[in-house]
This record gives sequence, structure tokens and C-alpha cells, in this order.
Amino acid sequence: MKKYSLLYLSIVIVIFSCKENLQEQGSEKEIKFFPVEVNHEEIPLGDNIYAIVGVSLFDGLSESTIENSTVIVRNGLIDEVGPKEEIEIPENATVIEGDSLTLMPGLVDAHFHYDHVNHFPTKFVRNGVTSVRDPGQWIEAFDFERETGDPLPRLFLTGPHIDMPPPSWPKDSYMVRDKAEVKEAMDYLFSQNVSAIKIYQNLPLGLIKEVTDIAHSKGLPVTAHLEITDVRQAVLAGLDGVEHITSLGTALVSKRKAEAFRQKMMADNKSRISGRLEMWKDIDVNGKKADSLIKFFEKHQTFLTPTLGPYEYIIEEDKTDSTALIAFQHMSEFIGRCAKANVRIAVGSHGPWVPYAKKGWSYQHEMDLLSKTGMGNGAIMKASTLENAKFLKIDHRLGSIEKGKQADLLLISGNPTENIRDMYNIERVMLNGIWLE
Repeated sequence: MKKYSLLYLSIVIVIFSCKENLQEQGSEKEIKFFPVEVNHEEIPLGDNIYAIVGVSLFDGLSESTIENSTVIVRNGLIDEVGPKEEIEIPENATVIEGDSLTLMPGLVDAHFHYDHVNHFPTKFVRNGVTSVRDPGQWIEAFDFERETGDPLPRLFLTGPHIDMPPPSWPKDSYMVRDKAEVKEAMDYLFSQNVSAIKIYQNLPLGLIKEVTDIAHSKGLPVTAHLEITDVRQAVLAGLDGVEHITSLGTALVSKRKAEAFRQKMMADNKSRISGRLEMWKDIDVNGKKADSLIKFFEKHQTFLTPTLGPYEYIIEEDKTDSTALIAFQHMSEFIGRCAKANVRIAVGSHGPWVPYAKKGWSYQHEMDLLSKTGMGNGAIMKASTLENAKFLKIDHRLGSIEKGKQADLLLISGNPTENIRDMYNIERVMLNGIWLE
């Protein structure tokens, strides 16, 4: 049945819109925003009843599992959750025995990049990634995938990222030069029903504030790939999230080093590839600047999506770059410190552009890299589900296993809270109440 739960979404939206759109929070007002995936009409809605019985349940609400649990899915929604002995199995339910399996919410990818050649959206959803945010791609780019009829994750898209000339990625950018052009760009993106706004590195601080002010007036979150702007100033200008560990570099070195890096990049964008590694090689991840930045992130509760995968480096016979190796080690150590300090870490795969990940498995690879930083497995799983859903503003219907939420579920052989590499052991994926084949 090629039909989405529009009725359910309508009910949710009506319920929330019946409340005041503006809720007082001190002297500020928060606009409620409930993004809808661009392919919502193309995702079939399940109309069966399933009982997943006696499973080890990771519900996304905590960082541990609840043994011997039962979950009932009815018509695409989670209908009941509880101990096996307390849940009555409906007579017409299809029963799935959960012995030796872990049930968890579908993974939410906060930083996915599209690659039409290898059909990565389909590979990702079959590997458990049921929702993705592509931060910086024209929405039309996904038309081919959407027309194939293959199963796709829920597509939460930002449209092209907003950048200033000269663009870092011309094909993926919307160029602006002043406030008037920012307004024009934002009007266009709003008309495309984007789920967030993505800022790219050349945008100056004043225009970053202009973007965030306009976006927040509509309730949309704003995230950014920085590098030549001090991350603290950008967050104070209104950012809700920061993409890539490399966006933090200029805040962790001396002002002189940061300015030298900025000037090099502004003269030649390609210089960032080696320049950011040289900068991270010299960063003291246990120094005062690191301490200060971690406290800043903790205070402001800004989401940080490290995307460690693209920067991973392993010394091999033909790869002997010690700068890249030490830089990656420092990045990992810094993220480990962030995790211990309760900085809000989001999980992003970076799509297929990850050198050491198996094709289609870069999300699980990122989870593995986060585990190696010292971040707890349960915390990584919660970040991958409910916390990422909060970042995307879809946690009212996705990201955890609770009564009334949409049934995007994974059955995994083993227990990833004990061994994060069990995330590769995907047995079954349910999207919108339907098991993918």
C-alpha cells in the first residue's frame, strides 16, 4: 500500500497547533516547528499487527536495555511497550520471538551526504538508518532515488547550504552577499519546505546572525560547517548545531595561528585540507582553551556532530602522514572529553565519503569510532536515536520506542550496549510499520 500516515501526521500537527504557537520562555518566544520528510507520501504505511516478544529492549530513553520486553506494533504505530508477562498478545498478531535479539529505534543520521552512483540511501535504510538529514544538497538531487521505488529512509533535507563567494562547493551552494540576498535565499528555502538551514564556512558572522534570526522566526534549526569563524561567536549568533570536529579548530589555537589559517583559506579554499590537520596536530586537547570550549558547549547545549570518519587516518605502507595521524588522535581525544562532559553529541555518517568504512556502513563505523573515544555504547545509541531526533526536531514522533510513535525499528543480533560492533548485526529493519525485505 503506497500510502503514508498522513492522517496520523495531520492529527499530530492539529494537536500541537491547537496550543499556542508561541510559548513564553522567560522574555523569549519559541516557535513550534514540526518538519516533515520530503518523501513522506512515498513511504508505505503498515496495516498489520506485530508482537515482538521477549526481546532485549533499548528504547532510546535511557542508555541501557530492558530484558524480556514485548512491543506491539499496530497499523504503523507503536501500540504497547512493557514486560513480557504484562502484555497481552492480540489474537491476529504476527509474533516475532525476540530471544537473543535487541530491539531499538531506527537510526537517525544527522549528517548524511548523497551519492546517486551507488544508491546509498537504499543501502543505508537496509542497514538500519531510517531517517537522514542531508545538510547541503538541492532537494531535486534526490528525485532519481525517489523515482526508483526502492525503499529510502525518511529524507529531512536542508536544501543547498548558504555560502558567500567564492563558494567552497559551487554545485551545492546558494550564494549570498548581503542581508537582502540572505532574505531572498531564506524565502526560497522556506518555499521548499526544508527541515533545517545549513550555513557554510565563508559566511561572515553578521550574516550568520541574519540567517539564524530569520530561521528561528519560523522555528527552523540552523547548523553550520565553520572553520574560519570562531565557533563560540557563531553559537552566540544563534547556531543550534555545529558540523564537523574541524569547525572547532580556530577556537582551540592562538589568535595568531587562527588568523593565519583563516587568511590562507580565504586566499585558497584547498589549503584547508592540510591546514586544518596541521592545526589539530598542535592542539592541546587537555589545555585551557579546550577546557573553556567544552564548558561553553555544555552551557549552551549546542549540538556537535563530529563526523570523525572522514578524518580517520591509519598508518600503512603507502600512507605515512604523521600529521594526519596525530591530528585524528587529537580530534578523537577531544570528542572523548566532550562526551564525558555531557556535551550534546549528534551522530553523522558523512554518507559514503568515509575512507575506512565498508560501503553502506559508514554510520556504524562512526558509532565504532565514537566508542573508541571513550563515549559509552549506550550514550552513542541514545545519541543515534532520540538525541539526533531532538536535533532534527522530530522527537515527538520518532527516535524512541514509546506508545504512539511511528514504528521505525531495528532487530539486532547481540547487544550493542555491550559491544558496539553488534550494530553491524542487523537482522530486520521496520520502516513505518513494514519490515523491509
